[in-house]
Amino acid sequence: MTNITEDRFKEILKPLKNGSSLLWIGIPFVLIAPFLFTRSFGILDFTETGTIGDTIGGITAPIIGLIGAILVFLALKAQIQANILVQKQIESQEQDKKIENESLQLNKLYENLKSSIDNFSYTTLDTWEFTNPDNIKLKGSEAFYKLFQDFYCDSHLNEDDLKTNPKITEVISILQICDTLLDKILKSNIYDKETLYLLTMHQFIYRVFPRISSDYPNNIEIYYCESCKKNHGFPSKISSLFKSIIAKCDNKTC
Repeated sequence: MTNITEDRFKEILKPLKNGSSLLWIGIPFVLIAPFLFTRSFGILDFTETGTIGDTIGGITAPIIGLIGAILVFLALKAQIQANILVQKQIESQEQDKKIENESLQLNKLYENLKSSIDNFSYTTLDTWEFTNPDNIKLKGSEAFYKLFQDFYCDSHLNEDDLKTNPKITEVISILQICDTLLDKILKSNIYDKETLYLLTMHQFIYRVFPRISSDYPNNIEIYYCESCKKNHGFPSKISSLFKSIIAKCDNKTC
């Protein structure tokens, strides 16, 4: 940024340097013009043109006027370039502020995701065991691991019933936050884009996803089990969110 600014200042100073050079050439020429124009050089002879003062004035005035006009033009050009530089600096500051605000919002969303995963708890699928003191209340990645195992293997609910289960709806909410955050990161121009992307992907792959990826990575949707003659799996909303998040993790474009 500093080098760009310095180059722009050089562009602004360039017309002033040109104007200074013009003055150093023009002033001596105007001073020696009376001597030159009162001498006869054979081909050009200004000594017989009437009043010498009028002659010199008539010849040098256009030159002086032209030099003045050029200097005014160069000064205006330098001013315009300075105004353009100031405007670009303002626009650059506004863009930086916009990116800063976007980064702040995305980092807050990430903290919300991490907090949701950290505080996610689960004990058991069987409601009659809720009061069993031997049941350990799991949190974070361990809770996800146990929940996916229980609901995929032991839950015999249909999709409509699963959608109303508070733990399943909580999982859906967390996955929606993760999917939205990854989408926003990939489309953003924030400076910490790469870091935030990796942190978000880490939360999903290494804390939420391990059980799914290790045991049933290809299909988590509800299916009818011929062995127990009952349904297994998760509602299609969870399946679609998993697929969407995995696609964003695999097709990284940061």
